[in-house]
Amino acid sequence: MSSERVTSDLLLTLVNTRPSENGRVDQLDDVPGLTAWLAGAGLTVADPVTGADVAAARELRDALTDILRVHCGCGDASAAEAEAYLRAVAVRYPVVLRVTVDGVTAEASQTGIPGVFGTVLAAAADLSARGAWPRLKLCKNPSCHAGFFDKTRNQSGQFCGAACNSQMSMRAYRSRRRTAPTP
Repeated sequence: MSSERVTSDLLLTLVNTRPSENGRVDQLDDVPGLTAWLAGAGLTVADPVTGADVAAARELRDALTDILRVHCGCGDASAAEAEAYLRAVAVRYPVVLRVTVDGVTAEASQTGIPGVFGTVLAAAADLSARGAWPRLKLCKNPSCHAGFFDKTRNQSGQFCGAACNSQMSMRAYRSRRRTAPTP
């Protein structure tokens, strides 16, 4: 698995903890939810997770979601707020550069939950350095809005998968049929 895929997976698993109209529940609703997400993402922390950690994780998730919303062309009303928030988060949870003969990587400089948030920011920095940051988008299906990695050559992907693409195509078709004049 490429490191681009690993870093995008970490960001997308965080973004996709949001609730949706298609039945996805908020996975960061409480301490057990954040603990389960951490375990599922392969991230470990020594200290117990607190309610403040859950609130901070939701804020980080929501800011990343706003950025992905801009990437898909779904609106930019909160992009400035999201960018400002992420800049503040980067100050609170700094990353350091690790330089080796193989290259340079960004890593969290702290441990615990601050280290987890730093790891998320390092993943975003890695994707940006590879030119892949704009490929992280939200599905344009209003009932889904799942985060996805756009694998299209020209970065024109709009839906997380074939099911959402088909559903939106059918909605558009039905809408055209309703508004078309009858002969």
